[in-house]
Amino acid sequence: MLNYTVIGGRGFIGNEVSKKLLENNHSIYIPERNDIDLFSKSLGTVIFCAGAGDCKNAPLQVFKSNSLLLAEILEKASFDKLIYISSTRLYMGQDNTQENANLVVSHGDERRLFNLSKLISEELCLLSSKKVVIIRPSNVYGLALNSPLFLPAITRNAINNKHVDMYVTPEYAKDYISITDLVDAIYQLAEKDNLSETVYNIASGINTKAKDIANVLESETDCNINWINGCVDEYFPVNDISRLKKEITFNPRNVLDDMKIMIDDFKDKLI
Repeated sequence: MLNYTVIGGRGFIGNEVSKKLLENNHSIYIPERNDIDLFSKSLGTVIFCAGAGDCKNAPLQVFKSNSLLLAEILEKASFDKLIYISSTRLYMGQDNTQENANLVVSHGDERRLFNLSKLISEELCLLSSKKVVIIRPSNVYGLALNSPLFLPAITRNAINNKHVDMYVTPEYAKDYISITDLVDAIYQLAEKDNLSETVYNIASGINTKAKDIANVLESETDCNINWINGCVDEYFPVNDISRLKKEITFNPRNVLDDMKIMIDDFKDKLI
């Protein structure tokens, strides 16, 4: 019997979710793009990890990946439960980050299509009359040295080039969540019956400033930090994770500690 279906199972988050499920002896199905079997078999619990964010260069792909495929699954597929991965970016520019807060899309946000597509998808889930869970992760990072994500990328630059360009101000702050913590929380929510809520923030609950990240890079690699002038920072409030912590066991890692681990691991590879 099929336990799980992971949509986007070959992407960064989906791949780690798939590993977690296999480690716990679950049978999983990772459909290929345009896989017709997606609508002809019982999918078990669906974890929807597909998504895109390049609003400027590929706006249609953002909509298709974030919302269109989800709508087709909700309408046509057979499943027991669906977990949709949204984003805490929905709280950008606001002060209230509780899951039931009113959400505002900023006209000046160049990536507002991303937020709009996530809001559409969340609403489709809520109106579907299906068993759904919506999770809103913060900025996900991994310890993989070859990852294109922000933190591994600047770590590589600091060690290889002794130079890092920072395209934000030193006071720019946002929440970072480890891929390990994110996947563990997803798994707990997927395995637990009778959840008390439908929407959950998954974040560290602490904002880390760019200058603190830069300080770790400087102290651990002796690199030069170049703050690019003229940057306009987005405002991200501290994420409320009280609902999640009431539901599951959740003790998120500290991003600055993990950066030191990334730096040490990278240095070991160079030896």
